[in-house]
Amino acid sequence: MGGIYDTPEMIGVFLDEVEEQLQLFEQGILELEKNGETPDIIQNIFRAAHTLKGSSAAMGFEEMKLLTHEMENVLDKIRNDCLQATKPVINILFRCLDHLRMLKEDFATDRKDIKTDISSVLMELKNILPVEYNESKILKKANDKKTENIKENDEPIEFMLDLDQQKQIRQAIKSGFNCMICEVKISEASFMKVSRACLILNYFNEIGTVISTEPNVLECADDVEISKVYYLLITQLDAKTVEGKAEDELMDVDEVKVYSYHADIPQHLLDMAESESCRGTASKAADTERKVCQTVRVDVDRLEKMMNLVGELVIEQTRIAQAGNVLNNRYTSDSTVDDILSISNHMSRIISELQEGVMKTRMLPIRQLFNRFPRMVRDLSESLNKEVELILEDGETEMDRTIIEEISDPLIYLIRNAIDHGIETPAERVKAGKPPKGILRITASHQENHVILTVEDDGGGIDLQKVKESAVKKHMITAQEADALTEQEAINLIFHTGFSTSQTVSDISGRGVGMDIVRSHIDKLNGIIDIKTKKGEGTKFIIKLPLTLAILTGLLVKINDETYALPMSNVLEIVRKPENEIDFVKGQTVAVIREKVLPLIWLHDYFNIPRTKNKKNVFIVVLGVAEKRLGLVVDELVGNQEIVVKSLGSYIGKVEGFSGATILGDGNVACILDVVGISKMVNSRKVTKIDDEQ
Repeated sequence: MGGIYDTPEMIGVFLDEVEEQLQLFEQGILELEKNGETPDIIQNIFRAAHTLKGSSAAMGFEEMKLLTHEMENVLDKIRNDCLQATKPVINILFRCLDHLRMLKEDFATDRKDIKTDISSVLMELKNILPVEYNESKILKKANDKKTENIKENDEPIEFMLDLDQQKQIRQAIKSGFNCMICEVKISEASFMKVSRACLILNYFNEIGTVISTEPNVLECADDVEISKVYYLLITQLDAKTVEGKAEDELMDVDEVKVYSYHADIPQHLLDMAESESCRGTASKAADTERKVCQTVRVDVDRLEKMMNLVGELVIEQTRIAQAGNVLNNRYTSDSTVDDILSISNHMSRIISELQEGVMKTRMLPIRQLFNRFPRMVRDLSESLNKEVELILEDGETEMDRTIIEEISDPLIYLIRNAIDHGIETPAERVKAGKPPKGILRITASHQENHVILTVEDDGGGIDLQKVKESAVKKHMITAQEADALTEQEAINLIFHTGFSTSQTVSDISGRGVGMDIVRSHIDKLNGIIDIKTKKGEGTKFIIKLPLTLAILTGLLVKINDETYALPMSNVLEIVRKPENEIDFVKGQTVAVIREKVLPLIWLHDYFNIPRTKNKKNVFIVVLGVAEKRLGLVVDELVGNQEIVVKSLGSYIGKVEGFSGATILGDGNVACILDVVGISKMVNSRKVTKIDDEQ
């Protein structure tokens, strides 16, 4: 394999373009299957295949070039109504897509060692035969309609026009222009026939617009021998005038024939051309806007380094602001102090805008993740003999790229569970009074500094009795404990490792690992997941995630005069409770908050530091992590602050209960509490009663 662009930068650009075109190709095939053959859909798929062929040829990637070339041939048959896009044809196109993705991965791993075998799918493409040939749908030439012909064409020629060219012809006809074929026989004595054909092309473009040539003289090699070229011309001149001028003015030409080009164009397409003409101004404006919009590829490591530097600026600005406040309290009427405060406020605004700008460079629209789901839903529904309509909403919502990568697997598992366990078969849905096709809806939205993802289906909902029975059968809980569970506690059983309600193990479900993976990933992202379900009506999973993990808003609290930070993404509320309302049940302190019993964590006990005495009320920070809810008892609330997450470093390593550290405005270091680790303390440590303090 020897491409002409062998630099890492060009390889990166190539792989990005391949991924983009593969997504367009996949979307096109899905639309083709759903909506049937339309010129727009077919043309979009054809363009994607054509772009892939050109890019792979430039990179010397012969396997991808060969496969996309054969795909073009099939798509060209569909485009010209020589082949119907039946179910078998669509399945072959999907298999081609899978092979292209594997080729891409091979190329990214080792360009010189392509392991993917494309011989079988190439054979499938070559063996596709026209299912139905409808001659009436093919554009007819002058020999089909002899009116206005100057000379009868004894060698009918067919132009392979794309959608834009067809629209151009429709608009020209609607505007009163003439469309004709100019058949030019180049003299045998002409030394360079391809060059002569190009000169003839330039001539016809002077008296009109050439839509297409057959053969394509712009792509012909200089040494190709051609004797006759057909030019599809739009002009205000009539056919007789064009023929006369061409015979008089063209050199090295033996013969010129001109005859009208008649296309069997339905009236609604002509109406479309007129409406498109009305939108011409808006279209030009949109084209101008697209031309102005430019992008630059930046290495991810550079963005990470820039983010770290901005984080340092945030820390130092906090320190400057705090020092300014101290000086202001000490020297209330000093003009210099006033200047320092003014400069500090201005710097704060600038750094805030800089931080927001850098954050946006890390953001990606979540549609890049959503684009993976339609194909998956289609394949799963077919394998399970179910009808599922996927609805994706608010795909332009942006998230940090690292979070998008991490949340991919949880969403995939939720989708698989929704189709496998949630949505019923068409027969079951009809019996239950529902439409045969189930609805799977995935949405994304912003809520302050969080992104809310929902996965909702209109299936049978979660059978809580079945969940309890399965948990008892797997010895996760006893029958007595199952009877005592609340509805929410019963729902949360599905997150336990090894839990499954499936009686058999398949390639889709039954192993009891899917929801456990969902929980662990959301834990890792400091996210929260809630489930709403109703038997017979459906289930809704609600995931709350922070926008980014690099710089976050933290709640500063004190525990025995030491300051700690809690991610605000995990803080649900803060309450104050009298000590006499805190109970002790089975070795665990609990409190009733909003009619729910929450376990309490006293970090004093865990860190082996004394609790603060002689306090009538205690502050409880209610935390949420994945499906769990708990209360963290603190001595004092300091307030909110933008904090930059710093690693504890390899020297200290992983410390249970802490996820990192940050530098406060006064220069002191505050540890960031690991909410996931704290949640595990509920079952791992028994605490003492308040009355038992020494």
